[in-house]
Amino acid sequence: MTPSRRLPQDRQLVRELDRLLRRHVSEVRDYTHAFHRRWKRKGVTTMRGTAWAVRPFLLPAPRLHFLSSAFHSALAALGNEIRRLAATRGAVTRRLPVHPEFEKLFDVAGGAASPGFLSHFRPDGFLFEDRFQLSEINYGNGIVVSCGYTEAVHDYWSRHPVLQRAGLDVDRLHRRPLPWLINVARRFARPVPTPTIALLAHSKEWQTIISFPKRVVDQIHFVARQFEPVGMRARLVTENDLAVDRRGQLRFAEDGVRADLLMFITVGTMFLDEPELLRNHPVLKHLTQAKIGDTWVLKPLAGLLVEKGALPLLNELEPGRAMPDGFRFEVPHTEFPSQHGHARYLRARKDWVIKRAFDGKDTSVGASSTLENWQSAVDAAVAAPDYVAQRYVSMPKTEVPVLVDEKHLEWVPSRIELSPFIYDGAFGGAGVRHAPDAEGILMTDFPTGYGYTTAFSV
Repeated sequence: MTPSRRLPQDRQLVRELDRLLRRHVSEVRDYTHAFHRRWKRKGVTTMRGTAWAVRPFLLPAPRLHFLSSAFHSALAALGNEIRRLAATRGAVTRRLPVHPEFEKLFDVAGGAASPGFLSHFRPDGFLFEDRFQLSEINYGNGIVVSCGYTEAVHDYWSRHPVLQRAGLDVDRLHRRPLPWLINVARRFARPVPTPTIALLAHSKEWQTIISFPKRVVDQIHFVARQFEPVGMRARLVTENDLAVDRRGQLRFAEDGVRADLLMFITVGTMFLDEPELLRNHPVLKHLTQAKIGDTWVLKPLAGLLVEKGALPLLNELEPGRAMPDGFRFEVPHTEFPSQHGHARYLRARKDWVIKRAFDGKDTSVGASSTLENWQSAVDAAVAAPDYVAQRYVSMPKTEVPVLVDEKHLEWVPSRIELSPFIYDGAFGGAGVRHAPDAEGILMTDFPTGYGYTTAFSV
């Protein structure tokens, strides 16, 4: 059977909503403009034009629940294997080729055993009619920003004139991942009446964050404010704003207030390349643990092992699962080019994608690379175990209704990447990246026409 290349959507509902969009273009356009103005007043920059879909993606709920459960099971197996490896000195870094100092500095077994290890994920992958193909695990990076942005998208759907005419129950069909994330924070925070949460980015990483588009920083500040309505306080900090007292408890340096939970804005990948940062710093050295005193670290930095470089091991442990109707969750075939040599990747360039193994987003797609650039990528990947290679998968296709130049309604043939939010194995919403149809595009590199929205589970 030929594998599907289409995104599975509820076709009848898509047709009905598209019919209503065509009949009420002016109303949808006016509503969309008013929405963007309203969120600008809130201090949040939203995407515009072809980046803003005016209809949600309508994806099958059973598939979304299944892939969330299957992903969680796979990551639980990986965590157990990391704990087993950690029992033998040097076994972790022989199997997962990170910096040799990693195993010496981090409490790997404690991190993998922490209940926070599996508490939340936002993996990337490709949802087809017959399968979900995992692309990247995303242990923790980016979830704060993407959760925040979905709050704006939810507000857009909640008052959308076409969705109201269709009688859709937005609160039932559209899961909001940010309240789920805040609930995770409340569960792990110290049991005090008003917990104070430290949202941490290393000082070097914070400098990178503020160089991103304004909407990224907007989202971080927006998310920090969302803890207040549910009885928590959040402070944005770097390591310079924290201290560990004589009793080993985490405090804010400015006023000595206890930090009741430490959460990362970023996943902290710089510690993979510069583990010496952790060795003697009065605060950073404590991040190697799953807890600082009686304050949980969410998620523990031992989970830095759980990224693209862990996919070869994950594929061995749990290559995939299937629903009774045959729909499959698949872990992609992933390998280390350093173990195979140049010829394998040069001979079939269009069949491969090369990615940085654990740290960073250095990705090369054979299908869209020049021969010269691909040769350079292969040279770097074969030289050392810093890269992995995956079989290339052409992303799912569909048409996305957008307001071209914020005025004219068009359905743009597009490629789709799905990012489900998974909390302790439960489906908690889905972000959707879309870009005009082309082979070899990378959503993380923001191709021309890139957009981000969300899906309804129907």
